[in-house]
Amino acid sequence: MNIFFTLKITNSIVRSLGKFFSQIQNLPFPLALCFSLFFSTEVFSETYIGVLGGRNGGEHIFETGNKYPNLSGIRGGSRITYDRNYNFGGIEGGYTKGKLNLEAKFATTGWTVNTKGGRDEDFFLGQVSTERNSKLSILPLHLHDTAHTYTGTQNFADGKGSLSIYEQRMSFFGKYFFSGETASPWEKKDRFYLTFGIRYNYFKYLLYDVNQFIQRPLYYGPIGVGLSYSYSSIEYGGGGGYIYQIGNFRIEPSLILLIGYNRFRDFHFQRNLNFIGENSGLGFISKIQTSYDISENTQLRLSYEAHRMFTKGYFKTKGGLSSDDILSGYLGKYSGGSSTKEAYIEFGVITKLKGLL
Repeated sequence: MNIFFTLKITNSIVRSLGKFFSQIQNLPFPLALCFSLFFSTEVFSETYIGVLGGRNGGEHIFETGNKYPNLSGIRGGSRITYDRNYNFGGIEGGYTKGKLNLEAKFATTGWTVNTKGGRDEDFFLGQVSTERNSKLSILPLHLHDTAHTYTGTQNFADGKGSLSIYEQRMSFFGKYFFSGETASPWEKKDRFYLTFGIRYNYFKYLLYDVNQFIQRPLYYGPIGVGLSYSYSSIEYGGGGGYIYQIGNFRIEPSLILLIGYNRFRDFHFQRNLNFIGENSGLGFISKIQTSYDISENTQLRLSYEAHRMFTKGYFKTKGGLSSDDILSGYLGKYSGGSSTKEAYIEFGVITKLKGLL
């Protein structure tokens, strides 16, 4: 991450934060309350702030399908794959009271950035096709770690193109420690903790410079802008972790189970058609964080976090150019789902406020 990128994203973070605080009343109530309490907290000796930056990787997939004929007489479905490889930067802060630690984070791409590309597929479903709606369950414990719902499909239309994304995400998590004198990140003791909190995420994609293949009638060529996709989600989580202390160095593995809810809007430019829906489901965060105290007031952090969210629900259509597309808007709801499989590496520096005063 070079100096130019750091300065540019810092300026963008300031602009994004200004926009965020001006619209905080539009956030889900629990998250708005958490952030309001955190940033209005009186400055204590164990309050700390910091900056962070990192690299995200993975994919987000919106998928729908049915083995029974649709309006066009097709047994099939659709899959849109959004790449999630991009850089991000942000700020963080925390407050310690006794054995309780509260920590908030805000991260963003800062501006619209390009990713590795996107893909829009329409496919047939046959006898060998499989559908995996249940990717994660608690009882019985089960994990099918993929963002794909349908396999064994055959494409009759396939569009690939360039992809851009703007994203911002924020979180507020608490940790309660069972041992030690304090919940401070600088505490030098091995210890277990419980964690609980909330995450909010918003991103918007644009798929453009699309080359489209259609089987019947046979066509392959450029079509320009393909679609835009807006997505917002809120996730509630709870879990635990352990801090292993080695001098000024710490290793902290943790696992958090998530319950998530999201809303989305998928607009296809060539068809003038909106897909508007919402989903809910389960996910988890698996994280390993390392930290090193470079002084009694400043700490370096390096973490790897794997994030999964598997949801299903429904969508409605609105608009359209063809008679089939227009008619679909009057026929009720359609089943679908979205899944996110991603991970990121994050580097950060935190310092106690008393060390800055």
